[in-house]
Amino acid sequence: MNSYFKNLWILYLKDLKCEFRSIDNMASTIVFGLMVTFIISLSLQNLDMESINIFPSLLWVVVLFTVTLGVNRSFDFEKENKAHEALIMAVGDWSCIFFAKVISNLTLLFVVEAIIIPLYIIFNDIRFDFNYGFFLLTLILGSCGLSLIGTLLNSIILQIRGSKLLLPVLLFPLSIPLFIAVTECTKASLIAGYIPVRWVNFLILFDLIHFLIPLFIFDYIMEN
Repeated sequence: MNSYFKNLWILYLKDLKCEFRSIDNMASTIVFGLMVTFIISLSLQNLDMESINIFPSLLWVVVLFTVTLGVNRSFDFEKENKAHEALIMAVGDWSCIFFAKVISNLTLLFVVEAIIIPLYIIFNDIRFDFNYGFFLLTLILGSCGLSLIGTLLNSIILQIRGSKLLLPVLLFPLSIPLFIAVTECTKASLIAGYIPVRWVNFLILFDLIHFLIPLFIFDYIMEN
């Protein structure tokens, strides 16, 4: 077990180094997120952004679009260098490779969110009284779910030639339940003293299911 987590940590650091070494990939994701934020903010100038029904939905639209671009490159380095076989020979466990990718994508997503969410709030002159603790919990659970399902889908479409455009086609509909839950939880974070327990439980269950599924099918995906 110790060797598993040691390999997981090594792979995670390797993925981060590869991502930050080619800083143009990270920069393009951040710029894309900023452009989506700006375009949405510009198009909503004449609407009442004080409505709690508008802010959560559009915030997660920005996050979903941005994570699609980031996750879409999860296995590019290994694919370009044909390093899958070398990785599995060195690690001996496909799930270790998968979860290293998930954590790496999640880290990069948190970095992007830390930049675009404050700017989204500033651009739209949002003045809500946040329950910051619950908002952060929602952000973590939602981001974990997106990273898990996005990385799994990317590993599946990796096996299909010329499949880059398939990720949003698959990710968007499969993320609808997650999107509804995080939107409701984000909306609740704007209401003092209100925590929608059923939606929080749903997010935890969603993340748990998509954490367990790769343990059973990821080996099959990568070996076929």
